[in-house]
Amino acid sequence: MSRWRRRRIATAVAGLAVAAAALGTAVTVGTDSPPTPPGADPGPLPTALPTEQQAGEPSSSLGPFRSATITVPTWGATADASCAKGRMSVRDGQYVRDASSRAVNVLAYVSADVDHDGTEDHVAHVMCGEGPEAGGSQTVAFRRSGQQLVPIGRVVGMQDGIAMMDHLEVRVGGRVAVLVSEEYTDGEQNTVPNQWRTYAWQDGRFRQVDGPTTFPAKPPPATLLSVVPAALSFRPQGDGFTGRMTVTVTNDGAVDVARLEILLILPVQVRPAGDDWNGCVVRPDATQTALVCTVPGPQAQSSSTVQFTFVAADKPVPLDDPIGLGNHYMQVSQVPPLNGQVTINDPETIIPITVP
Repeated sequence: MSRWRRRRIATAVAGLAVAAAALGTAVTVGTDSPPTPPGADPGPLPTALPTEQQAGEPSSSLGPFRSATITVPTWGATADASCAKGRMSVRDGQYVRDASSRAVNVLAYVSADVDHDGTEDHVAHVMCGEGPEAGGSQTVAFRRSGQQLVPIGRVVGMQDGIAMMDHLEVRVGGRVAVLVSEEYTDGEQNTVPNQWRTYAWQDGRFRQVDGPTTFPAKPPPATLLSVVPAALSFRPQGDGFTGRMTVTVTNDGAVDVARLEILLILPVQVRPAGDDWNGCVVRPDATQTALVCTVPGPQAQSSSTVQFTFVAADKPVPLDDPIGLGNHYMQVSQVPPLNGQVTINDPETIIPITVP
């Protein structure tokens, strides 16, 4: 799904500034490497990884909403008066009426025959503005009528007491599942309490047919992850260097995590090596090595470990920059399917590097 949402990590970065300072003594770079003895083991060879597929422009994944005339239902009494409604032409999934109005954005969509007339319909998450400040966010089902997309009906929206709804899924029988939250976050929706609610077109309107109908007063069970990367210690081998790092993820919560995504940012001299890289890709970056790996997540009350092997033809040069995180840190996030709230302690963590 396509999502246009800016992520604020000021709090996490401020915390990392302290962590980076504490770890600064673990990052050392020597000046000379010993000569390679004749016939010495050259160590593991670099591993060629596929290149990460870039998402491209937002419009490329918006299908029928890339360029279309649509009719947007009312946003409800709590929405900002500058939120446009009614018939509008979207370009690249966006409509801007004038400079004094908030933009209307199509953030994501799914397709299914929701009204059972034998023709495919399109269900879109439509938002006025960029966040909750405008009070405009709703999931709407559309059918095609000539060159236009006209509304079948609103599935769910902020006027129904929902603050966030970033994910849509099609279920059996043309039903639509929406991941909803009563709390808004600029980060991922899985970082706040959430629940799947399923809706079906019945008697001329969408009705909820599955999932919870209210948010409990007591927070539901959640996942609590902590991530610890062991130091990446390089040693001379052959004509270069080799190093190994272990990442341990502990789940102290009550909900399992199916998959995690680990982003490794390392000095440009560092390359992946060995056979530890299943499910990993390289993200193009001329200034640093960026590796993205999808790995199994830990079950509740358990830990999982992932090991990575690296080589470097030249001496790795870690850069200490607590505010910009330098070029040796790790970022961890959950990969859908989302199945409840996930809290990750220090989702961005400095990787200590030692080089002789």
